[in-house]
This record gives sequence, structure tokens and C-alpha cells, in this order.
Amino acid sequence: MFTSQRTEIIKKCKIVVRFLAILILLGAIGAGIYYLLSMEVVDDIKVTGKLQISQQQGHYVNTPQVSDASYFAVVEGKIRNNLGKPIKNVFIKYKIAGQETSATVFDLAPGQEINFNTRGVNTSASNPEYDFVGLCYD
Repeated sequence: MFTSQRTEIIKKCKIVVRFLAILILLGAIGAGIYYLLSMEVVDDIKVTGKLQISQQQGHYVNTPQVSDASYFAVVEGKIRNNLGKPIKNVFIKYKIAGQETSATVFDLAPGQEINFNTRGVNTSASNPEYDFVGLCYD
């Protein structure tokens, strides 16, 4: 009689231990997911830029005829160093209306933020597409 009660108690204990193990495992997974989702991701080097356009009268570069208007586009932006160490010779590359252009920042200290302007691009579009291509540094 005691043997059957003992085996039954052992079975119940095994079920409770399995339940607690699964509960702890789910809690750990949930805490890990919460931690990953709540972390603020800080970019090592943060680059932001806006397209600036000015209208010009005269010849458009790619056509021999006189056009009503051509446009000169540059990207004005900011770059911030979040690496914790100084970086040198930062080349920031953008593509405006299919033409690659860039800006250079020679020295950027940790935590420093600097304004930059890319070289200008002549275009016939009053609102050309532009994309951040990337950056490289020493």
C-alpha cells in the first residue's frame, strides 16, 4: 500500500517539476525578448542628410540645347561619432539622380557632431531621388 502511494507521489512531483521547468524556461525567453526589444540601438557613426536644390538658368550638362531650367542638388547633413575613439578621413557617399557624390570629414572626435555638404550635382529634375550609399573611414 505504501509503495503505490509513494510511486503516485513521485509521479505528481515529476509533473510539478516539469511544469516549473517549462515555466522558468518561458520566463527566461520572455525576459530575453523584452530585453532585446527594449534596447536602444546606437549606431557607431550616425549620418543624417537632406537634399537641397537650387534652380539655375542656362545649359543643362547632358544636353546640347538650352533648357528652361536646370537644377543643382547637394546633400546637407550631420555626422556623429559614437564609436568612443577618434576617426579620420571619413568619406560620406550619396547618389543623387543616379550620380555619385561625396563629402569628406578629416577628423571626428568621440561624441563630436559635424555638419557636411556633398559636392553638387547638376540635374534636370526639380526633385531628384537621392540615396545614402555608405561611408568609409580610416
